[in-house]
Amino acid sequence: MAMTALFRCFAARRLILGWGALVGLVVGLATGAFLPKTYESSATVLVDSIQKDVTGLYEPRLRVAEFLGQQAAIAQSRAVALEAFDRLTEDGFIAFADFESRWRRETGGEIVAGNDPRAWAADELVRNLVVEADAATSTLTIGYRAQDPAQAARVAESFAAAYMKTVLEQRQRRAARAAASLSDERQTLERDLEGAQRELNHYREKSGIIGMGDHRLEGAEIELQSLTTHLADARADLARVQSLQALVDRSTPEGLKTLALGDDLDAGRAAQAQLGEVSAALEVLRGRFGETYPDLVDLRRRKESLEASVRLAVKDRVDYAERRLRALEAEAAEKKAEVMSLQKVKETYDRLEKKVSASRDTYSLVANRTLQEAMQSRVDDLDVVLLARAVPPPHALTPPLYVIALLGLLAGAILSAGAAVAIEFSEGRVRDAEAVRRLLRAPVLAEIPAAPSGAAPRHKRSKRAAARQPARAAA
Repeated sequence: MAMTALFRCFAARRLILGWGALVGLVVGLATGAFLPKTYESSATVLVDSIQKDVTGLYEPRLRVAEFLGQQAAIAQSRAVALEAFDRLTEDGFIAFADFESRWRRETGGEIVAGNDPRAWAADELVRNLVVEADAATSTLTIGYRAQDPAQAARVAESFAAAYMKTVLEQRQRRAARAAASLSDERQTLERDLEGAQRELNHYREKSGIIGMGDHRLEGAEIELQSLTTHLADARADLARVQSLQALVDRSTPEGLKTLALGDDLDAGRAAQAQLGEVSAALEVLRGRFGETYPDLVDLRRRKESLEASVRLAVKDRVDYAERRLRALEAEAAEKKAEVMSLQKVKETYDRLEKKVSASRDTYSLVANRTLQEAMQSRVDDLDVVLLARAVPPPHALTPPLYVIALLGLLAGAILSAGAAVAIEFSEGRVRDAEAVRRLLRAPVLAEIPAAPSGAAPRHKRSKRAAARQPARAAA
């Protein structure tokens, strides 16, 4: 339907539109007059805040949205509602008599398990409670709706105070349970620490040590390393003197005079020098007096004695090197055993000391934590801060009377317009050529304009003329 046809339909059905708008206006005025006004008052609580040391101001702690959802659920829980109901009852702002008739009507009035009138009244308060959580500011807005603005503010304030008290009691109970658990753990750790200390003291007495110094094992290892070096030198010295002894054993009497002896063979070198002098004197006497000269016998004996002294000096040097090597080997073995024993003692001692230290640190940590939890369970301060108190709202949530009247007028006009259009379609009125084309689906051959509003229809004019003619004839 075109807009002109629609407006033409509205003009033809203006009585329906007028009555519909009038009825909507009357209904809106009646609804606005009898509709109870609802007021909402809210209090804002900062959840899980931290206090700055410099400024002393409270700021929100970073928390996930699930935590705020949990806090909102706590604010709407029955425990908080019961606490708020008790506060309001004690202050005289509400009484159970206000809920008793409804409680008896809806529940039968029988006090059985699950039908506690106090809990039922608290649940009725929760129905009008509105809790909103803001993750950006870490706040909870606790609002309450009532017909009295002062009552709405009082109930919202009571719910905020009850929520803060419930959170405090919850944390105190949690801290008390943690303190009790940590106290048992502290006693166990105390026994473990005493056992570790006794084990360390027993090992000290058994090992005969007071404490392992930081350089005791290191000094023993240095001594062992020095002994190892001396042992290597002794083995090299023994090999050298043994090779010298082999040369001495293979050398001729003449070769003993030129054999290179070490600096440590002083007696051998002295005998070797005397051997050279005796050999030279023996050659001189042999060349001058012959073999039969009496002094030659003494010189030969002297020479043989000196040769034996050289060989004996070398042999004594070999024996000394062997004795020195055996002594160093024994001392090195003893020192090695001592180092190994010290290493074992140090490992055991360090293990026991670490055990005692770990037990002591764990005990101190648990003891401090126990003290903190015990203090927390007795402290009535928490990190939930009331940012804004609930005050009576100046305006109601219910729309004003003129708004409700305008809405009723608009609704009546819309419904009456719909009714007019429906009646127009149901009657099938033909008001123009376009309606004929649409309804009959046939072309319009001609369109006769409507008669003027002041002229009578043609058939009425013909009837009036026929009635006048017999009257004139009779006259």
